[in-house]
Amino acid sequence: MFTWLNKQGVKSDRGFIVQRTGRFTAEYRDKGKVITLDVEDGTTLNGEPCIIVGPDVFEHWDGEIARISADDQVQMFQNLREAEEFQGLKLAIERGVEPNERGMLPPRLVRDGE
Repeated sequence: MFTWLNKQGVKSDRGFIVQRTGRFTAEYRDKGKVITLDVEDGTTLNGEPCIIVGPDVFEHWDGEIARISADDQVQMFQNLREAEEFQGLKLAIERGVEPNERGMLPPRLVRDGE
């Protein structure tokens, strides 16, 4: 269950907080630690409003070098998805794409429901 903190932030009854901090940033807070997330507003392939994040946003806590375990990252993505859905948004994970032969990236591709 979630509680609104303000217009752009929610807190879970499990203790984590997701707070939008700028046009392209949000924070994921849990147990006294913070991860600053690079986010973009977008729409899913089904036309639903979403936020878009990279697949590596939960690699480490801000200010720490140690990598977060894969299992913990999966849980953090699930937590973020639930927080965004509470706010009426979907979560889209950006696919890693390689530049084409001219060195240009193709248009951004996201998958619904990742």
